[in-house]
Amino acid sequence: MDKKLPVLEIAAEAWRLAVRALVPGLPWLGLLMLFAGLYRLVIGMAFDGAAIVALNLMAAVFFAGVAYSLNIYRTMLGARTGKYLQLVHVNLAVYVAVLFVAVFIGFFLAILPGILLEASGRTELGAETAPAVVQAAFMDMLPTAYGAVFLISCALGLWALCFLAVRLLLVGAATVSREESMVFRTWPWTKGHGFRLSLAALATHVAPFFAAVAINAALNPLLGTSAVGHLVGGALGILLLAPFILAGHGLAVSVLPRLMPDPDEASAIASVE
Repeated sequence: MDKKLPVLEIAAEAWRLAVRALVPGLPWLGLLMLFAGLYRLVIGMAFDGAAIVALNLMAAVFFAGVAYSLNIYRTMLGARTGKYLQLVHVNLAVYVAVLFVAVFIGFFLAILPGILLEASGRTELGAETAPAVVQAAFMDMLPTAYGAVFLISCALGLWALCFLAVRLLLVGAATVSREESMVFRTWPWTKGHGFRLSLAALATHVAPFFAAVAINAALNPLLGTSAVGHLVGGALGILLLAPFILAGHGLAVSVLPRLMPDPDEASAIASVE
C-alpha cells in the first residue's frame, strides 16, 4: 500500500462525478425504470404464465442496468471505452460470487438458531414443535449469551458480504477503462484499502441506499395495490436508487487512478476527472 486514500476527497469526487453523469444517463435510467415498473406490475398480478414473464422482465432489468452502468462509466471517464458484453460478463461474475457467499452464509445462519436453542436447553425441538413455540424460545434466547453468539454471527456474515463488495469495487470501472474483462483482477489493487473504501462508501453507498429504502417504504402505502400503483412503485424504486447507483460508480472511478498499477494509465484517467 503506497499511500492512504483520502476518504473525504474521494467521496466528494464521487458525488461530483455522479452529477456529471446524471443527465447523459437519463434515457437509460428511464428504460430501467420502465422494466422495473413492469416487473413489479407482473409480480403483483396473478395470471397464467406470470412467473415466466417476471423472469424475462428480471433479465431485462439486468441488461438495461448494465447499459445504464456503461453509460455512466463512459461519461465519468470521458471516453467511449468499454464493451457492453464485457460489462455484462463481469457483472454476472460478481453477482454469482456474491450470491455464492450469501447462500453459504444464509444457510449457516438459518441452522444456527436451532443449534443454539438445542445447546441452551430452552426447548425440545422436533418435527412436531409448533413454529410459534420455536419463535418464542428464540426470542427468549436472544438476551442471553447464546443470542449474542447468533447476533455476532449475523454481524460477521454482513461484514463478509460488505468486504467482498468493497474489494470488488473497481471491477466495472476497470473493465470499461481497459476494454477487457477484469473480473477478479482488481482484487489485489484494493488490498489494504478496505477500511478507507468502506468509510467513503458510507457516503456514496450506505446513506443513499437506506434513504431510498426509507422513502420508498413511506410512499408504498400511498401508491396502493392497483396496477398503476405497482407500475409506478417499481419505477419509483429505481428512481430513488439513482443517487446510490451514480455515486457508487463515481467512487469506483474516483479511486481507480489512485490504485491501478499502471501510472501512465492512471494519469490519463485522473486528467479526465
